[in-house]
Amino acid sequence: MEMIEEMCEHHFVGLKWKAVMSSILGTEIGANSIRVGWILERANKKEFQLTGHAHKERQEEAIKAEEIRKALMNGEILENYPDDPRGPSCLVLGYSGDRAIHVVCGQTKGGWLLVITVYIPRLPKWINGRKRAKRGDKDVA
Repeated sequence: MEMIEEMCEHHFVGLKWKAVMSSILGTEIGANSIRVGWILERANKKEFQLTGHAHKERQEEAIKAEEIRKALMNGEILENYPDDPRGPSCLVLGYSGDRAIHVVCGQTKGGWLLVITVYIPRLPKWINGRKRAKRGDKDVA
């Protein structure tokens, strides 16, 4: 199983593969959590919308809407927030080319994927796309 997880982590980072592996390995989180397969389905159908905040952040970070879609298509859920008072949401790490993009998403009342915010992970909050910086970590030039 360790070898399967390593293969999944390092070679098959697409959402579709992760969804298959998740069901095989039984790693899906509770009923209120957003699942990778659902994100992939919505991104494939272009059934996602951006909040005003996400649109503003997208512009400030120079992230195109198609780059968000690409990140959702090849991403993975880093953090799941099933008990968020605004509704279940999650943090997705995906890539557009070799640029890491974080997408925090939830679900609209109509069942579409809602992009709550989007940004490029960097210091001082992130060491890289996967690892949060700890308090006291310094910016590295």
